[in-house]
Amino acid sequence: EAAGAQYLRMDWMPLDPTIARDLERLSGALAGEIDIADRTLDDTRWIVSANAAEQPLTYHLYERPSGTIRELFSARPELKAYRLAPMRCETLRARDGLALPSYLTLPVDAGERPTKPLPMVLHVHGGPWARDGYGFNSNHQWMADRGWAVLSVNFRGSTGFGKAFTNAGDREWGRRMHDDLLDAVQWAVAEGIADPARVAIMGASYGGYATLAALAFTPEVFCCGVDIGGPPNLE
Repeated sequence: EAAGAQYLRMDWMPLDPTIARDLERLSGALAGEIDIADRTLDDTRWIVSANAAEQPLTYHLYERPSGTIRELFSARPELKAYRLAPMRCETLRARDGLALPSYLTLPVDAGERPTKPLPMVLHVHGGPWARDGYGFNSNHQWMADRGWAVLSVNFRGSTGFGKAFTNAGDREWGRRMHDDLLDAVQWAVAEGIADPARVAIMGASYGGYATLAALAFTPEVFCCGVDIGGPPNLE
């Protein structure tokens, strides 16, 4: 009935025209990405989830005949009292032209563009056969709440962007995969987002390795790093 494709964000493409109006209505009314969790046998009522960066996962009852949508509950109700930071989807360019789908979170008070460069954390995902995506991210929110910009980059070797993108990371640990991270930092500096003297790097698993490689090979770029379970010896 519908197919979903996730590049920067999940996009639903209706294959059955009878479902197109429902998907359009839900996408327009609910924040962030939507997913259909369950449906009644007569297909008149749906349980729909919505996930946005600044609004953790919520579940809703959707009445198809009337089009009404009623929130049932939030997965993180304790966060409703706080103003959370939105997440920006950005497509950066590596030095060889490869597109790098990325996600940027700024402190709430910074708006669309900070008035002066901020300290920034480059948050590197693990794997490396994994990916960062849009949505509520506790690490992004925690660091943005402290006044830092946070940037997550899907460097070559990440999954979800086609085999060629994943295979471009073969034998490139500490080389082109690291260059992608450096190019992302340079983008943030050029955009006036990051203070070049206050850029940190952190991550777990492969992200931990990337942290160690960054501090070992390019210490002039990063003021500090946090390695969480990164392999220091590839053999």
